[in-house]
Amino acid sequence: MGCSFSIILAILGYIYGGLGGALGGFLFGAFIDAIINRIGGKKSRAQHYYKPQDFTDDKLILAAYVAKADNNRLLRSEMEYVRQFLLKDLGSSAVQSAMLRFRDILNSDIDIANVCADLRQHATIYEKLIILQFLFGFAQADGSMRQEELDAIQHISDLCGIPRSTFESLKSMFVGSSYYGGGYYDQQQYGGSSSSSSSYSTRTATDNDYRILEVSPDASDEEVKKAYRAAAKKHHPDKVSHLGEDVRKAAEVKFAQVNEAYERIKKARGMN
Repeated sequence: MGCSFSIILAILGYIYGGLGGALGGFLFGAFIDAIINRIGGKKSRAQHYYKPQDFTDDKLILAAYVAKADNNRLLRSEMEYVRQFLLKDLGSSAVQSAMLRFRDILNSDIDIANVCADLRQHATIYEKLIILQFLFGFAQADGSMRQEELDAIQHISDLCGIPRSTFESLKSMFVGSSYYGGGYYDQQQYGGSSSSSSSYSTRTATDNDYRILEVSPDASDEEVKKAYRAAAKKHHPDKVSHLGEDVRKAAEVKFAQVNEAYERIKKARGMN
């Protein structure tokens, strides 16, 4: 770790200007240090997961918590969902050992407090949402989602500091409509059931579309536009591109649903 500018400039100030120069150099150096730290802090918030293994481990722990919350009811389709995720995330050579790790997690006492506390403090909202998306897809792998699973995912969301309206928005994309496709990974590709996105997008706007945008049906057109921009930013694929191409593609599914919801609202309202 390099020496701070406040120390360097204080020394130079003392050499060339005595105590007064040292004080002036220290204050000016402290100002520069503050700017650098602020910029560095912003950069570090651009992402939390720099190690793919950390991202994988957190998702396995949280998925195990969701499974155990449902009276330890783990279906074959859910195990296959995890296996396919690991195959995409780690490659075939590492799947077996990772699945064994998942089974070990399932057979142990799961304390999600530490994982969620770390996510709450360090992870970006984009990373948190992609994890929730994975958990919703895991719970829905059999084509339905039990209330115990929903409650567990909501508890995780709350512990991670995700606003309830944002949680409800993402939940609406999975369970608030007739559209059940496009989980964390494509359900058709991995043996699940899904509807056609295009058939869903022809429906008229519903309260569910407003929930997706996190805005009230009574909102003004300008408020709807503002909500759409915020929702589109939260689910923009570029925000999670550092997590891998498959994660980026998963984000594209939800990004498309945000756009579809907005288009239906615009059509229903006659907005430009």
